[in-house]
Amino acid sequence: MKFRYIIEEAIQALRSSALRSFLTIIGIVVGIFSVTAMLALGAGLSQNILGRFQSFTSGDITVNGSLSQTDLSWIKSQGYVSGAFGSRNITGATVIAAGTSFSPSVQTVLGDYAKVKALKMVSGTTFDFTDPHFADHVVLIDQGFVAAVQKETGQDISNGFVTLSGQKFTVIGVLEGGTGNFGRRADGNIIVPYAASIGVILSNTTFASVGIRLVDNQYYEIVGKNLLEALNVSRSAKKDSGDFFSITSAQDAITNAQQTISMISLFLGIVGGIALFVGGIGTMNMMLTTVTERTKEIGLRKAIGARDRDILLQILAESVMLTSIGGAIGIGLTYAGSFLANQLLAANANTMISVVMSGTVVVYATVVAILVGVIFGIYPARNASRLQPVEALRAD
Repeated sequence: MKFRYIIEEAIQALRSSALRSFLTIIGIVVGIFSVTAMLALGAGLSQNILGRFQSFTSGDITVNGSLSQTDLSWIKSQGYVSGAFGSRNITGATVIAAGTSFSPSVQTVLGDYAKVKALKMVSGTTFDFTDPHFADHVVLIDQGFVAAVQKETGQDISNGFVTLSGQKFTVIGVLEGGTGNFGRRADGNIIVPYAASIGVILSNTTFASVGIRLVDNQYYEIVGKNLLEALNVSRSAKKDSGDFFSITSAQDAITNAQQTISMISLFLGIVGGIALFVGGIGTMNMMLTTVTERTKEIGLRKAIGARDRDILLQILAESVMLTSIGGAIGIGLTYAGSFLANQLLAANANTMISVVMSGTVVVYATVVAILVGVIFGIYPARNASRLQPVEALRAD
């Protein structure tokens, strides 16, 4: 039997029981929508969390501990380092903007900050992060702080000033990003020049960490070990001591995050798969009912020459057509739902939830829809193909 005839007869058979076909398709639509929505949600969650990790980390490697400008200069001089900067968070500083108190992350930095962090300016200008003597009372803020002030006071702070622990600082530029990270209040970030902070809002001249960008980040483990040993020797400590310094890497953090996200995505996929399984059972139930109702028709076809393979392909084609139609509708609904969800979520800049409907998800959903039709249709199709003509024609 030609493929075209099989499709035409499948369409005709589904039309003859339109209501039952419609109800079965709804079950598949729900199942495919659940699977694709969960996969798209997992993909969006993965993208956002990894993006937060990458923006949260200070480079390929971060050295944590009490580090001096001499330590920073030595680290920058190493051949495997393409850039490094020292930083310290200024805790306890009161931040006033537009007459209102806020709680952003306040940080002072010195070194190759712009290079390591790949900073992007939204407006204004920046200061020279590498100049240890730059002491002007200026600050950089990010979009998160601008948004927080705008929401709270209705004023645009991007060309104004802020008061840090009673000292007035002029805003000279706005950086991209900064909507809070992992539990912080979403008041954004403020960057103060190193020299301007010392003795004014910060009494400690050392850095709490040094962020490092490597020439080749695949050697981050070896480099981290070498740095730790050298710094410990400079403090007359054992090479492998962890008393003074610790080394963290962006890759380790990202790898751990990816493992967690994979588990979440697997769980979401299982949840969607349960709904799809229920839809598949509905498809099998319909096809079994169809075979029972068409027993005489099948017997007549076999009596005039239809082969077992022809009957099997006919029933299987009907099953696959049902699930394919349901799959197409389910994918379409996911596209529409993801667009609507992203529009609604866009209003909340702090959310890590978004729906990413990628081509891979569509391919997976299409393959799954077809496989469901084959898997849950093969049993009814085999039963139909094995019917004996004489017994089938005698059926009531």
